[in-house]
Amino acid sequence: MLPRSGIALVLLSLCTAALDPSPAVAEERPRVWLADDGTRVRREDVGTPLSRGEGNALFRPGEPVRLAALRAEVVAFQVIIEAGDAPLEDIRVELSALAPAVGGGGPELAIDRFVEHYVDVKARSRNDRVPAESLGWTPGARPPDEGHLGHLPDALIPVDLAPAWSPYPLSIPAGRAGAVWIDVGVPAAAHPGAYAGQLAVTSPRGELARIDVQLEVAAAELPYRSVSFLAYYEPSKVARRIGEGEGVERQLWQLLHQHHVDGFGSLLEPADAERLRPALDGSLYTETHGYRGPGAGVPPAAVALGAYGDFGDPSPEALARVEAVAGLVPAAVADVMLYAIDEQCESPRGPGWRRLVQGSPLASRILVGVTCGKRDPRGQGVDLVMTPAQGFRTEWARGARAQGIKYWVYNGQLPRSGTLQIDAPITGMMANGWIAASHEIGRWFLWETAFWHDGNRGGRGPIDPFVTYENFHNRDGDACLGDGMLLYPGTQRGELAVHSIGFPGVLPSMRLKALRRGIQDAGYYALARAAAPAAADAIVAKTIPAAFDAAPEDASARWSSAGAPFYEARAALRGLIPAGASADRAVVARVLAEAAVVRELSSASAPRAGADDPARPLSAAPPQPPGARSWILPVVAVAILALAMIAARSRRG
Repeated sequence: MLPRSGIALVLLSLCTAALDPSPAVAEERPRVWLADDGTRVRREDVGTPLSRGEGNALFRPGEPVRLAALRAEVVAFQVIIEAGDAPLEDIRVELSALAPAVGGGGPELAIDRFVEHYVDVKARSRNDRVPAESLGWTPGARPPDEGHLGHLPDALIPVDLAPAWSPYPLSIPAGRAGAVWIDVGVPAAAHPGAYAGQLAVTSPRGELARIDVQLEVAAAELPYRSVSFLAYYEPSKVARRIGEGEGVERQLWQLLHQHHVDGFGSLLEPADAERLRPALDGSLYTETHGYRGPGAGVPPAAVALGAYGDFGDPSPEALARVEAVAGLVPAAVADVMLYAIDEQCESPRGPGWRRLVQGSPLASRILVGVTCGKRDPRGQGVDLVMTPAQGFRTEWARGARAQGIKYWVYNGQLPRSGTLQIDAPITGMMANGWIAASHEIGRWFLWETAFWHDGNRGGRGPIDPFVTYENFHNRDGDACLGDGMLLYPGTQRGELAVHSIGFPGVLPSMRLKALRRGIQDAGYYALARAAAPAAADAIVAKTIPAAFDAAPEDASARWSSAGAPFYEARAALRGLIPAGASADRAVVARVLAEAAVVRELSSASAPRAGADDPARPLSAAPPQPPGARSWILPVVAVAILALAMIAARSRRG
């Protein structure tokens, strides 16, 4: 046992080491590690516990990477390279073809690699009048600055398109990280069983890492688009940035479709319906049109007639225009919505359009819809009401369904749903898929996907999304990062051409990938619940303890801000799915509708979640106020002084 004087010296040396900001003498070498697809790693995030395998659901140093998938699923992970004390140049990340461990044959698994592009974030999403508030969250749900300021990745650039300003092979500054995102697509016809390959990270000076990759493909097939998300875009704005031509627009639809998301184009003229016919009848998602991915031949679930009220006030002349367009929408599209008015709950336009449409031969085909979050949908005189996610009310939803009124949600705000904004954990986008699966919301509308022009009243004009994420301003003082910007332009012109890739289309974001993961998880839930309802419901309730009106309005979100708990919950659901599980869309819809009813009943009987509820997010302790740890160093200092005094007295004695 050390004498008291020795204890004092040990404590003093430990405290001095903790306070000493000087760098370590030993040279920091490059490090390679892997992250799941629910984790955003900033350029500054080097030497973290995740990089050492602590709390990392996917990566353990010295062990193979073990992935699992259903047939018709895409699994993703990130390869993070930390440069150490010296910069790294010409870094290549290669994943070999994943081959069956036993036997052979079957279709090849698709491997797609993307450079993660970083933008320096110096200011958060906010409201200039109430800084802690944002369109993406209430003040109490604001994600902390830690982890959301600095160089954040979001745009994903295919490695074969990577430009000099975001290059592949990678160029990584000293003391910083670079990353490659990898998608592994498992075809529906893939043979079940074990697949194996190798991940190699190399530089001109030699190999930085070689990691075995193992993938277990289950016999069950993942349903396509188990829950419905609709993503709007404005064709004229996309064309103005990227260029004219059907190829650009069709590529946008195909990219969204690959991620289980439907384009939600606005049809105003018969020419619009004709131009988009391949997208609307499903033929755009076939090999004939060069499509590769899930949902082959599946048409979109819904289409908008005159988005945001573009058909104007109801009149016989306007109705004739609506009928001319609606009559050209393929029968395979389930919902044809006349978008009568946007966020004007007192407007008579919606009820007026509904009365007019009721006399049309296409009355059974056209749904008159509005956006409004302030009134019960049963009293609005329309067929369909879209409410902001934070305005969703379970009681209203139940009553609307009973009367045959459709009740959808749009956008998202923490803590009641995930947010579209970049400066928040991407698990929020993932959570939205889980929320949609466990609540009967009908469909989820995303107000924009290519909002690079900042064209609101109060907007500040076009932005270069490869330089700044602050793309949205309005007259109410809101400034948002990435709101309505799930896609990035492959081509930019004029003053923005300095960051043009020269690709005639759009590129995905990490947030779009996270949304895809959540939608795929909804398919997991449906298959698992069909076999084991109680067990599947328990997993979802633990992962998403509260959402929509069951969540506290001004507290942190009730799901994890880290990807690991979602990864673990997904594995638990996978363990419940039998080999012969049905991916039939009607079966999936029925199972999830039953799940929503069970969740509604349990929410109605349970007390509202509070800040001290034991079912807090799985990842974190309760939030602490600023300065909550400020007492630690003074207490340690006093303890050291006290021990030193005791030691001095013992020497004098």
